[in-house]
Amino acid sequence: MRTRFYMMAFMAMLMIGTMNAQETGTMPQRSDYCNEQVSLEELAAYIDTMRPVDAGVKLFYGNLVNNPTHSYRIEHLDVGFNGCTGRVDEQVIMADGSKRDNVFIFNEQGLLTRSVIQGSKGTKTEVNYTYTYDEVLGFTIKQSKSKNRTINYAPIYGDHGRRESIKGDNGSRQDYFYNEQGHLAKRVITPAKGEKRTLLYQGGYVVREETGGKVFRYHYDFDTATGKKFLISIEELKGTDVVHTRTFDYDIDTHGRYTRVAIALDGRPQMTITRSYE
Repeated sequence: MRTRFYMMAFMAMLMIGTMNAQETGTMPQRSDYCNEQVSLEELAAYIDTMRPVDAGVKLFYGNLVNNPTHSYRIEHLDVGFNGCTGRVDEQVIMADGSKRDNVFIFNEQGLLTRSVIQGSKGTKTEVNYTYTYDEVLGFTIKQSKSKNRTINYAPIYGDHGRRESIKGDNGSRQDYFYNEQGHLAKRVITPAKGEKRTLLYQGGYVVREETGGKVFRYHYDFDTATGKKFLISIEELKGTDVVHTRTFDYDIDTHGRYTRVAIALDGRPQMTITRSYE
């Protein structure tokens, strides 16, 4: 609750500062937000409160949050991290009672810098991520490195400066498509091995997925206190018929982050995820 108060106070100060700036003729500068030290909280507050939004800051922010390793985009067991920063400790308890412990670390921009994921046989895989920075185009993933594999990434930008593709030297690729307002509308994930995955977005949230000939529809619950949506079910479709339903029963904290998620398939429990945040 205290952090929410601080966030509200920060946004209020930002709005007051904007009004004062308008009166004195000194508006916030693009460089105040397009720099390596800016935090996700500062950028999100700017995007949510400023009208009109500076086109350069909007581009910088869009390229940031559309990194595949950003905490608004990265998915773990279909449940995202809702833009968090810092360390996340996660325990997964499977239906058979077995447990897996995972760690995710995000920097101030919400970009994943380290993950440690435990497999079904108890082995843990650690991956470290690094990023490049451009004062206009912002941050983009540069490399992911684990004990056995290093992947280097190269971004491709469109005429408007928006990131349109990220290619990995292992043959992987992610392509981004935007609507007329410049918001993400579709993401196509092509792994080095495996099936291509197409995700359709509305308002920043996945609403439809097409993977390996299967179609999935996503449903959310909107929380008025946090202003965020939370995944409650994914339906697998065959034509217009629902053939399977995965449900998500969750608890959230005052920052709009999942603290517990119970996942079931067609009513049968699969796993429970518990998360704690730094």
